[in-house]
Amino acid sequence: MKKQLIVLISFISFFFTAPYASAVTPRIMGPEMEIINNNIIVNLYIDNITELETHIKSGIEKEIIFTVELLRAWRFWPDEFVVSKKIAKVIRYDNLREQYRATYYDGVIRRENHFKDYNSMRDWIFTADSINLANVKELEPGDYYIRVVVESKSLEQLPLLGFLMHFIPEVEMSLAKESIPFVIGDRQ
Repeated sequence: MKKQLIVLISFISFFFTAPYASAVTPRIMGPEMEIINNNIIVNLYIDNITELETHIKSGIEKEIIFTVELLRAWRFWPDEFVVSKKIAKVIRYDNLREQYRATYYDGVIRRENHFKDYNSMRDWIFTADSINLANVKELEPGDYYIRVVVESKSLEQLPLLGFLMHFIPEVEMSLAKESIPFVIGDRQ
């Protein structure tokens, strides 16, 4: 009986973790930072997202969350958190209209887009452009860097037994990347 239970648990854990282990892993391209009119503007996108694309094409509703943080680097102290922006994008396929419905929410603005073409939807959902992170006039002089975290969640619940839901992670994909340090103002 114990042996059968161990085999069953092993099979279930393999069933839920095997699809997430792939040879090509997604990666964050960027973050590209530029200062325009004294504002720090950040651009980034996700590359090698074939597994995530497969899920979206099959009709599974996904949420992609971009979190962009500005941190001040200190030499002998822990780095100081300054500000962050979070952008959530949700994509779902509407079978009746044969189109993708995508929503965007950055904490203030909510937009909804409709896409017939998968490629244009893919470029929109996996890209975060023109994120206005902070105004450099409001920052103290020093060394700063940008940290980006991208997470993917499935918004549809799988029809499983209640006790198995504790073993399925809520976040399917989580990527993080930091920019190279940059200087704001004159250091003393």
